[in-house]
Amino acid sequence: MPDASRSRDSTRRARWRVAALAGIAFFAGWQALNGRKLARPSGRLMPEGAVAVAAGEHDSESPHTAFEPTDWNLGTVAWVYVGVLVLLVITCFVVIAGYPTSLPDVSRDLRINPPGPRLQTDPERDLRQLRTDEEKKLNTYYWVDKQKGVVHLPIDEAMKKLVETGIPGFPKEQK
Repeated sequence: MPDASRSRDSTRRARWRVAALAGIAFFAGWQALNGRKLARPSGRLMPEGAVAVAAGEHDSESPHTAFEPTDWNLGTVAWVYVGVLVLLVITCFVVIAGYPTSLPDVSRDLRINPPGPRLQTDPERDLRQLRTDEEKKLNTYYWVDKQKGVVHLPIDEAMKKLVETGIPGFPKEQK
């Protein structure tokens, strides 16, 4: 197990070295694109102002403070921000002009007005009426289909008839 952890540590270190070298290369490329000169103290790439700060040379006005001379000017940042916003607005108009025959979004208007809410003004009375109707259906005789001769029997009568005749195909009770 110690060998596996050592190999993981060495892999991690190698990744960090590669990332650091890539960062230094990016920084050097950025500096070269901006036209700044690079100094090489002790084999490292550093901007000129940073070398002066690292060497202990400070501004005469404030000897205890230093600043990064490679920071962007606030005006540059503002112009980039404005440029991005203008690009986004122009892109919207270019897309609209590029697809003039595209269909608009689907209409979300209701074509059929739903009925208004049906409120229960007396729920207790409604429940009593429902139970009365159910009892009437369960305990009375009425025609289901008069042409075919189908009649609804009260539930008590239907249970008595079933006990007398039994269910077809169901085994009978053995006495």
